[in-house]
Amino acid sequence: MNSSIKKWVPGAAALAVVVALGVAAMEPRLSAGELAELAGGFGFDAPVALSAADGVALASVRAVHPSLARISGWISSVGASAALGDVDGDGLSNDLCDVDPRSDRVSLRPLAGTGERYAALTLAAAPLPFDAATMAPMGCLLADLNEDGWLDVVVYYWGRTPVAFLQVQRSAPLSAAAFVATELVAGQGRWFTN
Repeated sequence: MNSSIKKWVPGAAALAVVVALGVAAMEPRLSAGELAELAGGFGFDAPVALSAADGVALASVRAVHPSLARISGWISSVGASAALGDVDGDGLSNDLCDVDPRSDRVSLRPLAGTGERYAALTLAAAPLPFDAATMAPMGCLLADLNEDGWLDVVVYYWGRTPVAFLQVQRSAPLSAAAFVATELVAGQGRWFTN
């Protein structure tokens, strides 16, 4: 072998090793058919609209202080929330807590298509202080706050401290009487959560 070729052999060998290792380290690629087959078991049904509780008037724009009238559309758009969980204790996360800014109400109901296990119910802060002119629910969270094995509901507000709706009795069917509104934060300071 002549000396000029000998000089290039180690470099060519190193390049071949690097290329081989690069090919071996590449992520496997699935064909379009393989991807379609894997995704075939997953999908969505037709969308289901969340309706407001029966008999509740819906507003497209919230009543606001006159100084905020120019941004009333934005204020009306905030505060929509939804949380899923097993509130009724059937072992499935098929219960929906939602806050609707069109009615400023907190509703708890079974998800559509999961059976009529209980009627939709409204969670209201009363008897705790609540002024609908200056306060509005912004969202809800589901958690077992008192560690009794039953999901409770935390509702946070614009204009007041959050309220814990503790599930104090397991009844069938589930009703608003099963929840007791409890202050989550001591004192009545102004609180704005969004």
